[in-house]
Amino acid sequence: MEQAEDLDSKRRELVAVAESMLAGEANLLEGVRCICALRFAVEDPENEVFLAIRAIDSETDHFPLGAMRASCSPDYLKRADDEIRAYLADAREDILQACREIVEAFS
Repeated sequence: MEQAEDLDSKRRELVAVAESMLAGEANLLEGVRCICALRFAVEDPENEVFLAIRAIDSETDHFPLGAMRASCSPDYLKRADDEIRAYLADAREDILQACREIVEAFS
């Protein structure tokens, strides 16, 4: 029973992350990283709705996010932020479409 409740909780968390990304309330790349971690917690890591998210996570895993930024030089952060903006200009719609599919599949 407890395992089923935990699985339901992780599914709700997954949907909440995707919905917050869709609403513009969450950093898209941080959300991608969170979804990649949660796909294992919902016991469905190979679900096709995660394909785009997995690809984006792989392409962006070198970008400094969160606490990692504190250990980076200002010059590096400026370059990385420019690269992030350019990447998101191209990938934003793919990320948001993947979020819509995740919400539909796990709600």
